Amino acid sequence: MSMTAEEILINCEKQFSFIKKDIDVLIKYIKELLVHCNQIDNSGFYQNQINELLEKINKEQIDLAQNTYERELSSDTHVAIETYHEIQRYAERKRESIADFKAQVYSFKRDVLIKEQENILKSLDKNSFDDLEIVRNDLIAKYKDDEDKILIRNIFDQNHHYLINFRGEKLYNFIFEKLKHIKASNKSISKEIIAKSIDLYSEDRDLVEAIRDESQLFMNLDNNGNFQENAKQYFIKSSKLAEQEAVRKDNVIKIVKAIREVGYVVNEENIRRIQEKNMILIHGEKLTGETADFAVKLDGSFVYNWEGFEGHEHDEDAQAFLNKLKEFNLHSSDEFNKQYREPKYIAKNKQIFKNKNNSNSNSNR
Repeated sequence: MSMTAEEILINCEKQFSFIKKDIDVLIKYIKELLVHCNQIDNSGFYQNQINELLEKINKEQIDLAQNTYERELSSDTHVAIETYHEIQRYAERKRESIADFKAQVYSFKRDVLIKEQENILKSLDKNSFDDLEIVRNDLIAKYKDDEDKILIRNIFDQNHHYLINFRGEKLYNFIFEKLKHIKASNKSISKEIIAKSIDLYSEDRDLVEAIRDESQLFMNLDNNGNFQENAKQYFIKSSKLAEQEAVRKDNVIKIVKAIREVGYVVNEENIRRIQEKNMILIHGEKLTGETADFAVKLDGSFVYNWEGFEGHEHDEDAQAFLNKLKEFNLHSSDEFNKQYREPKYIAKNKQIFKNKNNSNSNSNR
């Protein structure tokens, strides 16, 4: 007999820890920005606004820590589909809130950088704007970062044919606009956003790959319109893609561990990614010939197929497997699309299944 069914995996532990890391990194970035503000903003205007934002983010962090979903799931053998959707709606709200906060933070960062360039120029001796060489050297001396010093030097070198004709206020305005463009333009902030996203997921190449297309789309946008909204949408989409991939990888690790612990052999070559379907296939086999196959999708659902059993003995292995998953804090929904098939049906379709697998293997090479 063969038994096939589909379930949805609920991995609150991994999903919520992923969201928590996102919040922790954001809080760290905001605190660094506050230090930056303290150095350039005597009025405290930006600091007050950013502190208000930090307070809201801290509340989100507390709410996430106090959620009861994991405790509620631990008492259930199977999780109702509606409970799964409720958890996903909660995660979606968290993702959207964090994305909104991030977009606001980077908008503040742009304003802070503009203020910084303005303060630096104002700190120069006004009389120096009558001498191009003095302005250049004084301005370079104002910046601590070597990369910034190179940027200033490049502004003067690349625009020398214009600058030799400017003096006083005209020279001041020209340099200020150039500094704003280089340090605080939407394009430069977009580059920083993507660099920070890649850095956030840098420990896992698959997560970086998961957001690559979305990052490219964001960079190609004309962000002169609504930069903050575009940034927010990028954060929502990229964080969801990375989260889904991270959760699925954790699910695959736990599925393989669980199936091995209930008596199946799973070799490394029997764990394969089907790129065009964005699916991971896992094949396990007992020494007595029974097999278990899993197809793990990005949306959290997975299909499993148990073959080679007498009667309904596969139900025992399936239940033992699901119990193991629960031990690893990986819960599953009520099964759906469940089907039992007779041995004749299996024999007839086995070769078709093998041919499809071989075709997929060849295409991946």
